Amino acid sequence: MKKLENRSLDRGITIMETLARNGASSLADLHRECALPKSTIRRLLATLIRRRLVRRSLADQLYRINITLAAGSGEPIPANLALLIDVAMPHAVELTRKISWPSDIHIVDNVMMRIVESTRPLSPFHLYRGVVNRRINLFGSATGMVCLSAMQDEEIYQFHRQSEGDEIWGLARFNLSFDKYLQEIEATRKRGYGVRYAQYLGETVLDDGLAAIAVPLHKAGKPFGGMTVLWPRVFKKHEEFAAEFLSSMREAASRIDAELQRYT
Repeated sequence: MKKLENRSLDRGITIMETLARNGASSLADLHRECALPKSTIRRLLATLIRRRLVRRSLADQLYRINITLAAGSGEPIPANLALLIDVAMPHAVELTRKISWPSDIHIVDNVMMRIVESTRPLSPFHLYRGVVNRRINLFGSATGMVCLSAMQDEEIYQFHRQSEGDEIWGLARFNLSFDKYLQEIEATRKRGYGVRYAQYLGETVLDDGLAAIAVPLHKAGKPFGGMTVLWPRVFKKHEEFAAEFLSSMREAASRIDAELQRYT
């Protein structure tokens, strides 16, 4: 009996399994691991990207898988991540072209924030670029604080309970009590945008020297992520930067929210 098989399908699955196993990969990585011609890999990747099974990040030009496969590491992939990136990035790119400063897109990921895309390569200002899939502190980051500020205090407390005592991801990192932190959240609500907590200097080994302001992103009326604009901290104070660029950020976030709403 003749064996039935589809070579293109088999090769496409091989690429997805390789991405699931190895994580973010370049075309050269996939060529080496899959032992397929680069022209074939490009053609298959184009189809996988069109079907939202794979994405190529603007920030580092690496390919990533959007679904969970048995060959993967078991790391959960947020639901609708590909949709979010497809919807958000054109607006983030437009924002960067308008104001020149780069923008990162973040999602709430368990008790952390995760950077899922960035327009840093498009900005004329050369800021630190190794950011995609970087996890950052929920309580200290600008996007984390603006997302939490859009929630009820009880919801914020649940994040605190899950990370209580954790000196990397919890309030223990900043030696803050929950009540004291709520004062920071209330200040964020009054301000109308997120900034980094004063003691939070990023997740790099050394102080990254950056400042950020953030606005939330919503789906079905609930905050699930945020969009930042970043600049060197020595350049301008938060309030000066916000006075110049916050309205453009809010317009971009509003367009993203409205487009996401059509998919709910």
